[in-house]
Amino acid sequence: MLRDALFIVISQSGRSPDLVAATRSARVSGARTIAIVNATSSPVADEAEFVVPIEAGQEHSVAATKTVIGSMAASAGLVAELAQDRALRSALDRLPERLHRALALDWSEISDDLVKASAVFVAARGLALGSAREIALKLSEIMRLPSIGLSAAELQHGPRAALSSRTPVVMMRVMDETAATVDALAEELLEQKIALHVCGGPHGSLPWLVEDDPATDPITMLVPAYRMIEQAACARGLDPDRPPRLSKVTETF
Repeated sequence: MLRDALFIVISQSGRSPDLVAATRSARVSGARTIAIVNATSSPVADEAEFVVPIEAGQEHSVAATKTVIGSMAASAGLVAELAQDRALRSALDRLPERLHRALALDWSEISDDLVKASAVFVAARGLALGSAREIALKLSEIMRLPSIGLSAAELQHGPRAALSSRTPVVMMRVMDETAATVDALAEELLEQKIALHVCGGPHGSLPWLVEDDPATDPITMLVPAYRMIEQAACARGLDPDRPPRLSKVTETF
């Protein structure tokens, strides 16, 4: 039984059968169910007890971008309300303006390394790890490059053996308890001549805003990353909106 559990499902389309089935099962088992969805008229929304609309408008490309940012912001808003976290509420109030400013950040310096890359590692720690995995997904999806999103701590173990001059590392660093370890890893990789691109911190090489909140900064970092990937794809003659062999709704079960 899930009588004392809170079940949260996040979906752009709200139509994947596995998410529908999981939401239905959780609710039948007694959980409080919340659907964070862009399509409020969808099977997932129908199965959930409560619906938090992303309201990002229709996603026209196969690769979701604005709904990812919207779902992360909505999730943070839900946490802020449940926890009565005034600092997070304040950060979310600042987020729209910071997202707008982030549109002007140019991360095109990564593009040169992508051209000769055999694979890309995207690393972060703490609350930035989700954004690292999302950027890696988009690099695979849109640039068609094998890309791995992983914890900066994990990059100090087995995966580090795979680093070379042809495997650039993109790293996100936020000002929280993980900052010192991310900074130390960045310094080590620079000493080893690994192609490293860092957002934030003393080793930051990518344009960035003044640090704000570690819960919302990873959301803002997605904006320049998305723009860089789109521009790099177009420069290589790839269509960033329609990656091959993919569909808008992935039906898994």
